[in-house]
Amino acid sequence: MNKTFSKKFSYTFYKILISCILIGQYVIASADVIDSSGIRWPIPDWGKAQNNENVQAKLASKQCLDFFKFSTKNKKFLTEGLVVIRKGTIEYEGYDSKYGINAPHVLWSISKTITGALLGVAIRDGKITLDQKLNEFYPRPDASDNYQKIKIENLFYLDTGFLWNEYYSGNVRQSPVLNMLYGTGHADVADFASRKEIISEGPGYKWNYSTGTPAITMGVLKSVYGKEYDEMPWKLFFNPLSINRASFERDHRGVFNGGSSAFATPREMAKIGYLYLNRGMWNGEEILTEDWIEKTLKVSPGYISNGTVIRDITDDGVYGGSIWLNRSVKKGFGKPYPTSPEDMFLALGHYGQMIIVLPSQDMVIARTGYDQEYNSNVDEFVSRAISCFDDPKYPIGKNIPPPAYSKNSILAILNTLKSALQTKMMQATVAKTICSCHFISGLDVNTCLERSNIPVAKQLTTVFIKNNTVYSEQSKFANFFLKVFGLDSEKKAQASFNKNHPEFGCTLK
Repeated sequence: MNKTFSKKFSYTFYKILISCILIGQYVIASADVIDSSGIRWPIPDWGKAQNNENVQAKLASKQCLDFFKFSTKNKKFLTEGLVVIRKGTIEYEGYDSKYGINAPHVLWSISKTITGALLGVAIRDGKITLDQKLNEFYPRPDASDNYQKIKIENLFYLDTGFLWNEYYSGNVRQSPVLNMLYGTGHADVADFASRKEIISEGPGYKWNYSTGTPAITMGVLKSVYGKEYDEMPWKLFFNPLSINRASFERDHRGVFNGGSSAFATPREMAKIGYLYLNRGMWNGEEILTEDWIEKTLKVSPGYISNGTVIRDITDDGVYGGSIWLNRSVKKGFGKPYPTSPEDMFLALGHYGQMIIVLPSQDMVIARTGYDQEYNSNVDEFVSRAISCFDDPKYPIGKNIPPPAYSKNSILAILNTLKSALQTKMMQATVAKTICSCHFISGLDVNTCLERSNIPVAKQLTTVFIKNNTVYSEQSKFANFFLKVFGLDSEKKAQASFNKNHPEFGCTLK
């Protein structure tokens, strides 16, 4: 029996009791382990909170009902999967009608945090140090002096100095992130990202959010691990945490796309959060060192620098080592999420993927979704979760609207469609996104298109599947659209699923 968010929501005790029973049905072989210090470990999988009167009463409380309504019935907060862990057990779990417990979900930029963890494992094992220079692994004798100064530490903290404007709309011909993922740089992502110009002030002067930088990190780790690289994420990170459904996609050179292309289930996402909550330890095994956790939760040096100018603290955030923090750091600005705890830290991904760690509450929240904009809801989401599961008197945060400058005009949307079609980026984006969604997550093509948040993808492209390959070509309507502007384009793109190595997902051809 499958619990969905699409069923009629009720504020009665018996409906909540039924929900508790359904939640229990999701727990498979939940033989969790309790160590000598009393910490519960999800080995092999998460256990559930005891189904007693206290738990039932809590889930039937107004605070919890309000949390469930906000999290599952909000048309501007489109949740696909949600797991709430408190004190090492599942206190809530639910999925919508398309996703279930075993379906891996694309994590988008949560992949950056996973890449940061993999770097931490390599440092733990003495394979590399943060003080080493990038040019040891990507030598460019003809590059600027500033390139020679970039350290591995700068990759971790996103303050390399590479010129990288992470944008997704308007004229996308020059968008570095879209070109790296779906355009001219997709065959060798690390090489593409490492060839960008560098600001005159050099590394460490300015923090700059970049999907390209973790791709470089994964390129460096390929040089470090050599023949062991393909197995490294599983052998040294996923497997020790009993994460069995993860996928991590690669480019043509075999480099994992460290900024955006990992997949996992919400339960597995929660395990990553639980690892960080427990300071890198996992049932007596040191996966990440205490020192690495401290470095992860340290504010990026480039962020603190005067070179980093913040316009909107919630929109810009506060960045640590490949993870987001909730601290007041820049003078004149408060916390990004004012009602949420200051010790909260988060891994966030495009369209509302979240791993939220709340140390003071001994909680981890893992959430997947398909929101066009989600950041404005984080503070209310977190505070409602705390009021439900930990402290009924906890104050509730409010929606924090995104800044006006972040909204796209109709002209920007038209420019996006025109430039994306003409450069074949639209077709490539659709082919790759649908391939991953269909073959890794197991959704049908129509659902994948509807939830891709690619503007009018169904109208502008035609998609078909043959022999584990997704083909996407511009539609007749797209042809007409381009002719209006006197333009033409390459028409077809394709992405293939590696059935012999499903853990590597899809590759854009």
